[in-house]
Amino acid sequence: MGSGLLFLFIAAVTGIYWFMFWRFMKETGQMKDERGRRINQIASEKILIIVQMMLLVGLLASEKFETLDASKILALIYVVAIFGHASLRYYYSRVM
Repeated sequence: MGSGLLFLFIAAVTGIYWFMFWRFMKETGQMKDERGRRINQIASEKILIIVQMMLLVGLLASEKFETLDASKILALIYVVAIFGHASLRYYYSRVM
C-alpha cells in the first residue's frame, strides 16, 4: 500500500469513526451523566495501555526488521486505537 493509499485509508477510517461516535452520542446521550463519563474514562484507560504496548512492539519490530515500514505500523496502531476505544465504550455501555 503506497503512502497516498495509506493516507486515504486513515482518512476514511477516521471519518467512519467520527460518524459512529457522533451517532452513538446523539442516540444515547452518553456524555450527559456521570455514568457516560465513567464509561468513556474506563475505555480510554484500557485502550491507552493497549496502544502503549503496541507502540513498544512496533518500535522494537521496526528496529529489528528493516523491511517493516514504520508508517504502516503506526497506521495499524491508529486504527486499533480508535476502533478499540469505540468497541470498549460500546461494551461497557452494555455491561455497566
